[in-house]
Amino acid sequence: MPKIVDHEERRRAISAAACQVIATKGLTHTTVRDIAAEAGCTTGMVVHYFADKRAVLRAALSAASSAVADRVTRMTPESDDLYELLGQCLPMDRTRLVEWQVWIAFWDSATHDPDLAREQRARYRIWREALELVLTSVGYRPGPDLENAAEALTILIDGIGIQAVFDPERFPPERQLQLLRNQAEPILTALET
Repeated sequence: MPKIVDHEERRRAISAAACQVIATKGLTHTTVRDIAAEAGCTTGMVVHYFADKRAVLRAALSAASSAVADRVTRMTPESDDLYELLGQCLPMDRTRLVEWQVWIAFWDSATHDPDLAREQRARYRIWREALELVLTSVGYRPGPDLENAAEALTILIDGIGIQAVFDPERFPPERQLQLLRNQAEPILTALET
């Protein structure tokens, strides 16, 4: 009897492996061979599921970006703690650190690749829209002020996240959350008025 293969699960596993390799080696030093080794498969299997190295790398970026959105979306109905929800976007554990390392790895490429730059802009737009949903889910009114607050929170989270990736000892999880609270409070207070 032939073995039943879940092709989407296999693609997800390869994408997750690519994230790990990118986080460890960086984007330019990641090879299909490295990804295959991390995934526990052959390079032939990687190219069976992805057209080329670029496709698997972009799938890794998509996986890292989607993971954050999925985590926040799952928590939103259960949580009314805005800071807990926003904290899900920060690199406060190994999983989220890898997501950030993948995200950052693509920034340089996006400055030189118009297609990737468009994709990054689209991802930021989706992220801002997700923050708007989070804000409305905890009771803030939709509108231009809320959109501006979501943009400010995006910038704030980027800043804290970048610092935490590059200087994790100075920015442990507790400090990331404290900075988030301190800096987000004026944004949210202005939104309430």
